[in-house]
Amino acid sequence: MRELTVEFKKIVGEGKALGRLDGKVVFCYGVLPDETAKVRAVVEKRNFIEAELIEILTPSPKRVAPKEDHYLSCSPWQVMDYAFQCETKKNIIEDLLYQTTKETIKLDKFYGAEKTFGYRTKIEYSFTGEAGKLSFAFHKRGNYREKYLLPAGCALISPEANAVAVKILETLNTLNLSTSDLKTLIIREAKNPGSRVAALYMKRDDIPLPDMVFEGLDGFLAIYSNPISSVSQVDGIIKSWGNDFVTEELLGSKFSYGFDCFFQNNIELFTEALKEIRAASFKCSKLVDLYSGVGVIGLTLRDLADKVVAVEAAQNSAKYAPLNAQANGASNFEMVCSMSEKTDEGLFDGTDIIVLDPPRAGLHTKVIKRIMEILPKRVIYLSCNPITQGRDAAFFLEKYKIVRSAGFDFYPNTPHAETLLVFEREK
Repeated sequence: MRELTVEFKKIVGEGKALGRLDGKVVFCYGVLPDETAKVRAVVEKRNFIEAELIEILTPSPKRVAPKEDHYLSCSPWQVMDYAFQCETKKNIIEDLLYQTTKETIKLDKFYGAEKTFGYRTKIEYSFTGEAGKLSFAFHKRGNYREKYLLPAGCALISPEANAVAVKILETLNTLNLSTSDLKTLIIREAKNPGSRVAALYMKRDDIPLPDMVFEGLDGFLAIYSNPISSVSQVDGIIKSWGNDFVTEELLGSKFSYGFDCFFQNNIELFTEALKEIRAASFKCSKLVDLYSGVGVIGLTLRDLADKVVAVEAAQNSAKYAPLNAQANGASNFEMVCSMSEKTDEGLFDGTDIIVLDPPRAGLHTKVIKRIMEILPKRVIYLSCNPITQGRDAAFFLEKYKIVRSAGFDFYPNTPHAETLLVFEREK
């Protein structure tokens, strides 16, 4: 792999710096605009090179010292001044929305984070090392075979969560376990008022484990996960104690979710997004919340609609939504466990507001078609991927106009953010 000296000019959509050398585009994480860096070509094609950073030769005034030596794996923007991070994300979002809609969409506001470390509600550690001397690890970005060691965990989640993880690791090492026995350790953490559960995914189901009872840990599960699959999936519960869920308080309501459920990873910024969504809503007869998870958005708006219908495909999340409705006294809430594109057509009848919070892949074409048929008064679309959001927005803009927009830095020190677009039906 050859070494190159490249001057980089800008940050592009995936969060990599872009430079040019000998007629080829060069992409590299960990470099800022207007920096010259020595890099190593990892993948070289006819028109572009994917490179890894070796050394910064001419640093930018926007550069700061990273907090962790593994930052390129978990959060490659740790080297970027935070105000510049927010400015860069806002510009990237607006650029990607223009590329996909061919409309100039300027965000009304971009919400930065007060807390740029320790904000995550979930972390997943893999293992590396010899039996009895295991360490936590992250896979190296772009190279699944190489790993970074994490002696104290990762700074993206709280010190309390990392302390619990380290205690679990110390216990596992007393049992002389190896990487052939273990898959990953996942910590889930509620920030308000504060609770944690740990899920240890194991490749064997015949290993006796001691009770993992530690201060700061409210529940523990040992889970069998088929070693044939690289994914940490639940194929059986080997052992458990305490809670298998955590409860988060948001805007005065309480929401419980299981160790294997989706939940937003930044409570501070999710709260701001919920406030924006609420401000974009109005008193109505029927509100439908698609891709609803454990029901947070729909339940937050429960007092604005005579009826709230939430739709979620994942059974592990859908089972918590009625429990959350009951806990918050929402008698007008209905949960439908289904893929959004496969719901009964009648479910959408009479809908005034549709709220969308899909995964990175965006909306299924059948969902877009159905929305364009019923034409609710307002479509509120929260997205973690401005490319697919812009693709979907291009359809809505045939009948709707954007009346509100905002960006949220849910993931400080990474290239990722969330975007809210609010569509109002044209008269």
